Amino acid sequence: MFSCSKIRRQLGAYHDGELSPQDRTAVERHLVRCRSCRTALESLHGLGRALRIVEVPPVPLNLARRIMAKARESQNAGMERDVIRLGHRLPTSPPWVFKMAAAAVLVLGLAIGSYMGWSMSQTVTAQTAVQADPLAVYNLDYLGDAPEGSLADSYLALASSDRGY
Repeated sequence: MFSCSKIRRQLGAYHDGELSPQDRTAVERHLVRCRSCRTALESLHGLGRALRIVEVPPVPLNLARRIMAKARESQNAGMERDVIRLGHRLPTSPPWVFKMAAAAVLVLGLAIGSYMGWSMSQTVTAQTAVQADPLAVYNLDYLGDAPEGSLADSYLALASSDRGY
């Protein structure tokens, strides 16, 4: 048994003959018992008669062409606003400004690189000039308490050897 809300959703399809035979039979059984749904169906029949009486005005000539032309015009106007044209220079930026900026970045990069290279060479020269304890040079101070005969002790002995291996 169908509820009135389900039947009312199907009344349009029933009126137009679009229901399956099984659903059409179920709607007809419900309409026999339900006065409210019969009234809704009668209203639908009346609406159909009223719509058949109303004269539909003719479609203006070239309506589709005019609508499409207006849509293209509107779309092109939006695209022109959003597109940056390549090859055109901005009026506030003469070409020499970009060249000067590129040259300044290049000089700054070379200066920073030269300074970093010079400061690193000074550090390396200072470290190699002083013959320091291998524990300090190689930061091996955590191996200082290695037990005698251990792998760490052997490594320290090789690192502090004068033979260089």
